[in-house]
Amino acid sequence: MNEIKEIEVIPILQKLIQFKTINPPGKTIDAINYVKKILSEKGILCEIQEYSEDRANLFAEYGSGKESVVLCGHIDVVPAGDEKKWAFDPFEGIEHKGRIYGRGATDMKGAIASYIAILLKLKEKNVKLTKKIKLLITSDEEVGMGGAKAALNTDIMESTHFLIIGEPTELKLSIAQKGVYWAKIKVFGKSAHGSTPELGVNAIEKAAELIAKIKTTIPSTKHPLLNYSTLNIGKISGGTSFNVVPEYCEFTLDYRVVPSVSYNEIREKINRILKLFNSKEDAQAKFEEVHIIPPIESNSEIAFMGKLKEKLKKKNILEIVGVTYGTDGAVLVPPNNTDFVIFGPGRLDQLHVTDEYTLKDEVVTYSNLLLETIIEVFEEK
Repeated sequence: MNEIKEIEVIPILQKLIQFKTINPPGKTIDAINYVKKILSEKGILCEIQEYSEDRANLFAEYGSGKESVVLCGHIDVVPAGDEKKWAFDPFEGIEHKGRIYGRGATDMKGAIASYIAILLKLKEKNVKLTKKIKLLITSDEEVGMGGAKAALNTDIMESTHFLIIGEPTELKLSIAQKGVYWAKIKVFGKSAHGSTPELGVNAIEKAAELIAKIKTTIPSTKHPLLNYSTLNIGKISGGTSFNVVPEYCEFTLDYRVVPSVSYNEIREKINRILKLFNSKEDAQAKFEEVHIIPPIESNSEIAFMGKLKEKLKKKNILEIVGVTYGTDGAVLVPPNNTDFVIFGPGRLDQLHVTDEYTLKDEVVTYSNLLLETIIEVFEEK
């Protein structure tokens, strides 16, 4: 029987958690070498792409065929914060009452453990498939997606039939993802003594005026799954002392943008506001783009998605959603407009939190849902 048992996936997850792949600094090579070892020992072809010091991607594949299905996940994790506040050591992978605790348990070493177990089971049972199953484990997803960008320098995405991104979705099928548009507004005023503010130009006050105007740049387009684009003013800094009129202030813009919205629309609105501001105010403002990730969307009706929906419906957990966070898909999908789904175990309220955990049963269920779907759709008849 082609079934992945708890003992075949959960210990892998626990071991992965024990590797401190915290980003920053982003050292992932030890965890990548571990995955290569357990796959290579069973005869699965693996290759490591070390694209920066101590940072690497892993490519593995099973089977043959001109087209491939790519299972994608990132091995790096965010810092654990104050570890003394954790009920369990964040890097032990402790099991307690059906939960596996640790940094990365949900985001997203649970899915990676499932992918490894799937490849090992396919190999063990010598399943003959019409598609090649590829595993892509990336680094740096949490900081700039450097691993996914490095992966594009290989042939990993060539002839890809379908991409599965195992980010946590609570086993819901996400077919849309918001884009990320980060920018910084710099405001230049004029310093003066705090007792004579009329002799200066207060950059912080002028920035506050600008923030109200910038909030009007949020696109109004509504998406059926992602609702509206949003804007968060995430950071503001300026000034030097209580008794000095601040001559400089800057604030950041974090737009999360739905598909169909053009970033040029946002740029043009910001530039119009700044042009008017600079023509009327004593202060001057400049605009700097910092980080851009495109939104992605897939309306795939391929057989794999149909079968997966069928299986989820039988379990009464079928739900089609969109996600507001970023994934490696934003880098991997656009070059070839690859069909994709974001689908993984893990609760959304466990992302980047103290005492992060994932449900053991959900990881096992996820592993078998994907394995069964792969075999039923792609096994040679």
